[in-house]
Amino acid sequence: MQDTSSDLELARSAAQVDEAAFRKIYEATCDRLFSLLCYQVGDRDEARDLLQDTYVQAWKRIADYRGEAPLGGWLRMIALRKAIDWKRGALRRLKRTVELHETTASVETNHDGLSFDSEKATLHRALQRLSPMQRGALLLREWEEWDFREVAHALGCKESTARVHHTRAREKMRDLLGQVATLRARGLKGQII
Repeated sequence: MQDTSSDLELARSAAQVDEAAFRKIYEATCDRLFSLLCYQVGDRDEARDLLQDTYVQAWKRIADYRGEAPLGGWLRMIALRKAIDWKRGALRRLKRTVELHETTASVETNHDGLSFDSEKATLHRALQRLSPMQRGALLLREWEEWDFREVAHALGCKESTARVHHTRAREKMRDLLGQVATLRARGLKGQII
């Protein structure tokens, strides 16, 4: 665990309405938070809105930061929770406006007329096929290199549940990306994810 005393000092300054301190926090964390939100919601405009909401909440609650974890981690927890709430709201809106049939709810891959994009786009589509909890566990564990206790805290679940989400996410990603590799090896072109 890294030393968080400088983070705590910076947060205390920001809590005293020191705009320069909060700007320093923003500049140090903005890019990584935006990337995390983009992967979570899959839409850059929504990610920008959620990033703004994250910093507004952080500004209001900066005095609550106790320095138990890095300040960037505290902000990522806020951002992740905002993204999960956004996904839940989007799903509720979708359920109200679209009648789901078995064919639209199916996760079967259609191999007709396949076309490939860049590897980044393929990875992004694969991540979008994960549940928000699985995606959060995978990104926080693999990308942010958090331990499972921190992942569980961020997701609001038990450590064992965070491990399950992470394991299932890795298995699903391996399957999805394995399908892409198999089709590419066979020379098929198309979008499968």
